[in-house]
Amino acid sequence: MNILNSIKKNALILSILFISLIVNIGSIFYYFYRFNNLSFVSIFILSLLSLFFFFYFIIYTKDQQEEQSNKIKMSSLLISLLSFSLFFILSKASTDLAVSSPWHFLPPYFFVLLFVLILSLVYFKSRLVVLLYLIFFSVSFFVYQIAFGYDQLLHQRSMIEILKFGFIEPKTFYYIGQYSLEFFFNKLLPFSLENISKSLVPLLSAILIPVSFLFNFRKDEKNINLVLILLLLLPFSIFTYTVPQNLAFLFLTLIIIFSSNDNFLKERYGFPFIFLLSLSAFFIHPISGISALIFFSILLFKKFKKKALVILSYLAQILVLPILLFFVGGSLALPDVSFDFLQPKILGQENVYLNFVYFFFYNRFYIFIFLIIISLYLFIKKKGVNNIFVLNFFALFFSYIISLFVSFPFLSDIDKGSYSNRLLISSLLFLIPAFFNFFSELAAVVLKQKKHFRFYVGIFFALFLLASIYLNYPRKDNYFNSRGYSVSSSDFEAVRLIEDVKINDNYIVLANQQVGAAAIKEFGFKRYYDGWLYYSVQTGGLFYDYYLRMLDKPNRELIEELLSEIGADNAYVVINDYWWAYERIINEMKVEADIYYQVDDGKISIFHFNFRD
Repeated sequence: MNILNSIKKNALILSILFISLIVNIGSIFYYFYRFNNLSFVSIFILSLLSLFFFFYFIIYTKDQQEEQSNKIKMSSLLISLLSFSLFFILSKASTDLAVSSPWHFLPPYFFVLLFVLILSLVYFKSRLVVLLYLIFFSVSFFVYQIAFGYDQLLHQRSMIEILKFGFIEPKTFYYIGQYSLEFFFNKLLPFSLENISKSLVPLLSAILIPVSFLFNFRKDEKNINLVLILLLLLPFSIFTYTVPQNLAFLFLTLIIIFSSNDNFLKERYGFPFIFLLSLSAFFIHPISGISALIFFSILLFKKFKKKALVILSYLAQILVLPILLFFVGGSLALPDVSFDFLQPKILGQENVYLNFVYFFFYNRFYIFIFLIIISLYLFIKKKGVNNIFVLNFFALFFSYIISLFVSFPFLSDIDKGSYSNRLLISSLLFLIPAFFNFFSELAAVVLKQKKHFRFYVGIFFALFLLASIYLNYPRKDNYFNSRGYSVSSSDFEAVRLIEDVKINDNYIVLANQQVGAAAIKEFGFKRYYDGWLYYSVQTGGLFYDYYLRMLDKPNRELIEELLSEIGADNAYVVINDYWWAYERIINEMKVEADIYYQVDDGKISIFHFNFRD
């Protein structure tokens, strides 16, 4: 096989390796130098050289080229037309308003077209399933014009600072992997930093996950296209928006997919490939990165039959992350666990489709537990109880249980369980091979049945997939309220107005998370009072506690008390019109405040309290 044919055959491996090398080499440059034009050129050249040496000396072989068919089928044209119609609908739904759910901005016929696309993909068994993944994973990218949430804008601001100064202090061992990719693509591509950042995880996930499955299993699994469609029944919200943790989850997912292919691990480049991806995951976010590196060590020790080291590695998988949580501020405490999710529900007060959707949502615990049990049973029956993925699932699940006893009192109730939940997600990712095997066997059984039975099963699963995409994004309907809003253009107008009318720089702003995110994106981390950013943010703490007290019962003395404690002399209180009891609050606040402003026809009200002598 000549070099060009070998490159074509291994295009996926080379693409993932190139991304991984950018993350790893970029992170090293950042830690020991800074990001600038010289860094960009050096990262680019070193990544290409490393990729060339890896390819030429490890991957390149004399295998015969597989025969490829370039014939374009009518089914592919139909599926492409349906897909691009859906992308067009998504692009028209883009908005800079405060969004509680993207579904409020998409027409009902979006779901009709998506239903037809799913049935077309199932009927034709098309490999264009990657288009379905792009649609499922990109709803937030299209609809949320500014950003999906607070964290996205926080990281975008960090990138703005890095692009301006070359680095931010302190230099940490996390997040920089994502910043390396964004820095590289920002220099290489003619797109804005915001669009690169927003699209990074959804785009890479939608392409790399299904293509990685096809690369590894298309020869052995004749129904792989159907199996890939069925995998979208699993929760996938971590792949729908960009934050470092989600990018690290993507790398961990790729590691699991490739390492579940025994033939891939037998290749000379198998273990170096897995190691580089594990290192990338670590540079992006340590929670997934440490799990990935320990998993790689288990793979390596098993290969060389080091049983004692394998056992120690599993113990490390259980204990290392909970121990590290204590070093980042955690303390031992009894977990606050609610068991409301154990109560099964039968619904019937809404339309047929919402009843169908929320039957699965409110009973998801039992459905998912059944899916895990049956998938594990079939997988263990096929691969054995000592399978590395099963044992890693249990090791990380035990790690999750231990982490429930680690409390972070300085975080809000919303964020307190975030660290342990990430461990739970990491553990469940190791069940991907078991889920893949289950859906493979399910597809094989269904396809052996009569045509009319297959038809009804296809309709059922297509409806189930519509429920899946609906449930994986924020919702506000008669059954459920996600209670969150995206950052809007009005939030940016509000923070700019405050900056324009300020009487000095010795002020604080009490506002919700969205306004705080807009301020950070617009002005950065300008000023702190006793360790608190001058804008309140919804992660608990002094400022946000006072903000909630002011909204509950507006009182000028509360503001004076807070300013006296921190040494500021004036404050702004910002209220969005979607806040509960908005009219009551602003009427009472007008009586207490010195000056009153409105933004964007009353979408936001701003109250100034001045105690300057």
